[in-house]
Amino acid sequence: MKLLHFKLRPLSAWRTPWQADTLTGLLCWAAARLGERDLLEDGITVPALRGEPPFVLSDAFPGDLLPIPAVLRLRNWPEDQRKAIKRARWLSRDSFLAVRHGAPSLQPADLLPDGYVFFHHNRLRNTLDRSTQGTPGRGGLWPCWETRLAATQNFLSVYARVSDPFAFHLKRLFSELSNFGFGADSSAGLGQFELVGEPQDADWLDTPPELASGCLTLSSFQPAQHDPTEGLWEAFVKYGKLGPDFGLENVFKRPLFMLRPGACFVDSSARPFLGRAIPMDQLLPAETTAEVRTQGRRVVQFAYGIAVPYPMP
Repeated sequence: MKLLHFKLRPLSAWRTPWQADTLTGLLCWAAARLGERDLLEDGITVPALRGEPPFVLSDAFPGDLLPIPAVLRLRNWPEDQRKAIKRARWLSRDSFLAVRHGAPSLQPADLLPDGYVFFHHNRLRNTLDRSTQGTPGRGGLWPCWETRLAATQNFLSVYARVSDPFAFHLKRLFSELSNFGFGADSSAGLGQFELVGEPQDADWLDTPPELASGCLTLSSFQPAQHDPTEGLWEAFVKYGKLGPDFGLENVFKRPLFMLRPGACFVDSSARPFLGRAIPMDQLLPAETTAEVRTQGRRVVQFAYGIAVPYPMP
């Protein structure tokens, strides 16, 4: 599998975080909208369930920045840099490569917090009366968070580890998704984006640093049973929902335990990815699973994560 770099230029704010599993799911919906059931089932879903996904995505990162490796937080930092490392979430490409090749220290300016690359703001929206689908007589407003890239960045980077036969399809699915938008309220203009140029080789991420004894992940993912367990990571619980296309009353998935990008593991093997595809019986309540089966459909959560070599201490 080769590693490619896709550049996406946001054309609007967005509400849904650009996480790998969400983006992969929306690309699968793009295949469904194109009527390519064989590609979706035989080309994507079935291989993924047996541990052989045709592609694995990273989260979308701002510009050329990369997630800070979790093990960096364990270094004996000078007292005047401890706040910077605590707040930091991103490294420049040069800083990331330097750290991966054993750079003994970083400058505070290299440790970039979220506020340096993203601008979050509240937007007031009308409350809806569910019985009339209009605003209630007394009115009402509620805030929702929207996110934009800060002025320091002008594109998002998505890295894809993809098999040669599937590279053509992946670009086509990204193009199809750009016609609809990403995430919540895309029908109202949020989550709009465009592809910038052709995908570029990202082999530099796979160049093994000296004494590489582990790996670092670039995706939000859920570890599989046989993945390495010794390392350092930041975990979170994801409360996902099904799209409206199923016409279900209960659209909520079961809570998922996930790891954030930058997770580091001790691992002697050069793994191209970690994680797994979560089958429907583990993802949805029993009643919802039965209802989806009556429609002749199947729901799968792609919780894979790209792994690149990293020298673990």
